[in-house]
Amino acid sequence: MTTEPPAPRPAGFNWPGVLGLCVFALVLWAQTSALVGVFYDDGVYVTAAKALAEGHGYRNIHLPDAPPMVKYPILYPLLLSVLWRWWPVFPANVALFQLADAAALGAAAWIIGAHAGRIGVPPGIRYPVLALGFAAFPLLTLVGVRFAEPLLLLLVAGAVALADREPADPKAALAAGTLAGLAALAKTTGMCAVLGIPLSLWLRGRRRSAILAAAPAAALMVPWMAWVAAQAGNVDSRLTNYTPYGQVVEQTGLMPLLQGLVTLRAFWPVPQLLLPRLSAWGFVPLAVVVVALLVWGGVASFRRAPALVVTVAIYMLTITVWPYIPDRFVWIMMPWLGLFLAVGWGRLWRVGRTGRAVAVLVAAALAVGYLRREALSLGERRFARLAERISGPFRVLTASVGAEVPPEAVVASEGESLIYLYTGRRSVPSYLFRWRGTGTAARPHQEAIDYWCEAGVTHLVVTGPSDSASTIAAQLASRSDSAAAPLFQVTGGPALYRFRCPR
Repeated sequence: MTTEPPAPRPAGFNWPGVLGLCVFALVLWAQTSALVGVFYDDGVYVTAAKALAEGHGYRNIHLPDAPPMVKYPILYPLLLSVLWRWWPVFPANVALFQLADAAALGAAAWIIGAHAGRIGVPPGIRYPVLALGFAAFPLLTLVGVRFAEPLLLLLVAGAVALADREPADPKAALAAGTLAGLAALAKTTGMCAVLGIPLSLWLRGRRRSAILAAAPAAALMVPWMAWVAAQAGNVDSRLTNYTPYGQVVEQTGLMPLLQGLVTLRAFWPVPQLLLPRLSAWGFVPLAVVVVALLVWGGVASFRRAPALVVTVAIYMLTITVWPYIPDRFVWIMMPWLGLFLAVGWGRLWRVGRTGRAVAVLVAAALAVGYLRREALSLGERRFARLAERISGPFRVLTASVGAEVPPEAVVASEGESLIYLYTGRRSVPSYLFRWRGTGTAARPHQEAIDYWCEAGVTHLVVTGPSDSASTIAAQLASRSDSAAAPLFQVTGGPALYRFRCPR
C-alpha cells in the first residue's frame, strides 16, 4: 500500500524576518556621532582592522614597535579589514562598519526569532519580548559603537539553532561546531558555544554529533591559542590592556571567582535594568523573584532548546566569575534572557492564586520600571549620550595634536587608539594599572613615567580633571626642569603637554 504525502502547510507570515528587518533599522538609527575609540575596545578593534587591511599583520600599529595583538580574537577586526580595503578612507568608512554591525544584529534577530518558537512561548508574547530585548537601551549603547557583540550574537544564535534541530543531523552538528568556533574567534566569551554545543548534544545522548561539533570548533581555536602562546612574550607586561587574559587571571587570583559564584553577580544587571528605583527593602525581594523566574524559565526551556540553554548558562557562568564588570556582557544576551523570563513568568502564573498575584506584581514592576525608562531613553536618545560626551574633549585634543604635534611624535593618552586613528600619531596608554580583585589599581606614577620614557613619548594629552594622567601632568609641570610643558590647557577641561623624560 502507498500513502499520499501530507499536504504542505500554508506559509505563515514571516515574523522572524520582520523582527530582523526592524532590528536592522533600529541599529542603524542608534548609531551615534561619537568618535571611534571612546569605549576603548572599539578603537582597538578598528586599529587592528587597519593593520590587517594595510598588510601589517595582526598587530597594535598605534603602539611603538607595533607589538602583536594577543588579547582580542581576530575575526571581528578581520571582517572590518575587508570593509577597510573596500573603502580605505577613515573615518568615512565607519559608515560601512555601522552597516555591517546592523546587518549582523538584524540577522541574529531573524535566527533567534525563528528558533524561539521551539521554546513554546506564544507568538503574541514571543515577539514583543524579543523586540523589547533588542531595543534595550544599554544594548543600543553597545551597538552604537564598534564592538564585536553583534557578530558574536549572530554566530552563537546560528550555532544553537543548528544544534537544537530535530531530528539529529551530522551536517548540522558540524555546522554548529564551526559557528561555535567562529564565535570564539569573534570574542573570547564565544567559548560558551564551543563548550555548550557539544555538551548539550552529549547530554541528549548524541555522542557522535557532540564529537562532530567539537572537532571543527577545536580546529578553529587551536591556531589562535597557539598564536597567543607564541606571541604573548612580545607584549610589555605593563600594558595590561594588551596582555592575554591569562595574565588577568594571574593578577586577580581566585577570590573574584569565588565571590562571583556566591553572589551570582552576572544576573543582577537584569533586575537593575528592569525594576523601578526602590529602597533596598523593596528592590531586593523583587530582584530575587526576577532572577528566580529567569533561571526557572531557562530550566523549563531545556527540553525544547537544550543547546540554547546550556550555552547561555555557560556564558552567564563565565561572566559571573570574570573579573570585568558583567553589565556590558549581559546586555547582548537580553533577547534570550527576556524569553527565559517570559517562560518563568508563565510558569508562575499557572501555579495558582498566589502565583498569579506575584506574577501580576512582577509585571506591574517591569512596566513601571523598564518601560518608562526605555521610553525616555529612546525618545531622547539618552543611550547615545555617554559616547558623545566622552568624544567632546577628544575632538579638541585630536584637532590640537593634528595641528601642533609632529608626525613622528609619540603621544601618551587614555584613548591611545583614538588618538592614532584621528591624527596618525603613535600613542601609548597614559594609565598603567594592575588588576586587584575585580577592580584595578594604578601603577605608581614613577612606573608610568619610566614607561613613557622607554616608549619615546614626546607629548601627553589629558581629557580633564578625572583623567588618571592629570595628577602626573601637574606634578611634572611643577618641576624645575619642565618635564611637562603645557601647549594649551582648558580650565577644568582637556590639555596638551610637551613631555620630556625627567632628569
